[in-house]
Amino acid sequence: MDRTAAETATSSSRPASPPVPSGCVGAGGGRGSNTPTAPATTPSVVIWLQLASDMADVRVPADHPLRDRAGFDDCTLDELRTLADSESSSGHTTCTPVVIGRDGVRRATAEWFSDGDGVAFQPVSAYPEPGLLEWPSEGVMIERAPSGAYVEEWHLLPGTRAPATHHVDASGRHVYRSGGAVVLVRDRSTPVPRTARLDDLVAECGDDRDRLVAG
Repeated sequence: MDRTAAETATSSSRPASPPVPSGCVGAGGGRGSNTPTAPATTPSVVIWLQLASDMADVRVPADHPLRDRAGFDDCTLDELRTLADSESSSGHTTCTPVVIGRDGVRRATAEWFSDGDGVAFQPVSAYPEPGLLEWPSEGVMIERAPSGAYVEEWHLLPGTRAPATHHVDASGRHVYRSGGAVVLVRDRSTPVPRTARLDDLVAECGDDRDRLVAG
């Protein structure tokens, strides 16, 4: 799939990347484990929305009360603190060409970047490795860390192949759309004071709600 005009326009601060393999494009719902043999971790709402290059990745615990809130202002301090371990981001994806193995399975290696127009929810990622991708069947993708730190299984959500667009709305939010899936992304209103995991930074905020929401 070619990059859309909107995606090209909003990504002008970095060199254009070749389109990712078609098997990546769309919105996938995922579940994972922190080791190759472990059972699935605590259920989460996990959506990876992948365009030709640009992407948005959203991860929130399935039972988190934020799902029933209109925004941060409706959350208690404790509810806000529980978000500090989330691993969400936006940016762009690069991927090697797909290679078909002797077993007939298609494989490639992907990397994700939040420079330029992207936003990383965590100042320090818990999983900075490339992803080893394989497509065992249509609409299913397995992602593994080279170190074995995690395995994720992604299933294409129906109706999310196209249209695939990325634009900036009137309020400055980045709007990523793939079919019926849409992710809105805004940057922090205040830069983090230092490069560290959010749970450490949040702990330093104490009960200062304004600092906590800004970070």
